[in-house]
Amino acid sequence: MRIAAHLILGAREEPFLAAMLESIGSSAHLLIVNDNAPDPSPHSATLSASRFGREGRVIVERTEFRGFADARNVCLRLHAENDAGDWVAFVDADEVHGARVARTARRIDRVPAAFDFVDGYTWHFFASFDYYTSIERRMMFFRFARGLRWEGAVHEQLRGHEGRRVALPYVYAHYGHTLAPRRHAEKARQYSALGAPGNVLREEQLDDFDVARYYAPVYPRLLRFSGKHPAAARATVERLRGELVIEHRRTHDIVEAQEMPTKIRNAARKLNYEMRWRSRIVDPLARAL
Repeated sequence: MRIAAHLILGAREEPFLAAMLESIGSSAHLLIVNDNAPDPSPHSATLSASRFGREGRVIVERTEFRGFADARNVCLRLHAENDAGDWVAFVDADEVHGARVARTARRIDRVPAAFDFVDGYTWHFFASFDYYTSIERRMMFFRFARGLRWEGAVHEQLRGHEGRRVALPYVYAHYGHTLAPRRHAEKARQYSALGAPGNVLREEQLDDFDVARYYAPVYPRLLRFSGKHPAAARATVERLRGELVIEHRRTHDIVEAQEMPTKIRNAARKLNYEMRWRSRIVDPLARAL
């Protein structure tokens, strides 16, 4: 079965874009991109240099950003117009896969007709490459069908499928909140403008704000990462460690100084997350994929 990856890109540079594309290069036969960046796009060179670009397996359309659902619906339209296949790989520029995704893509024809979704789990790294907030279930693939629609300007939802979901015993990385604090604050402002709640700074505060205070609600939830970053992401992770050493050191010092009850509670949370995704191995379909 053929799989097309759908990707939307915004105006900001995406440090993990090349790594993400490398990580899915053998998992999709086509990359469909809706690039919402102004011309010239900061993403053009990375897309061209990727395996998809080098092999002529990428379709790019440029549109103005009017919300996340509208942006993703452009990809659905392009998929239908180009008869792009039976499945969609749902990808974001700041998420990097491990080797398991290629195996799943090769075996996706084993998914029974009653299932429309194949899910995995993601580490949500925060203000460091050594700490994450949670491991959350995440849609990886969905079955393509005409009439599908994304709805919602922010935290968009796919509508039109009623089939079942299978979750794999597999975790990959989300790095969207590991970069400079200003970028995190700008993203919160964008989401707020689209209707999402959150801790939002005024524009005049972005150049100089108390990062520790701004991140204070999140620090008590950070869990120590003891695994390995996906191979495709490691070079980018090491480069950014040097660029973000001050910000990431702040995170380390604050977490290490937390009181023992917080550390005990987080040890229990970490165990719960690990058991949740690892337990998927008992599902025969998940194991087969």
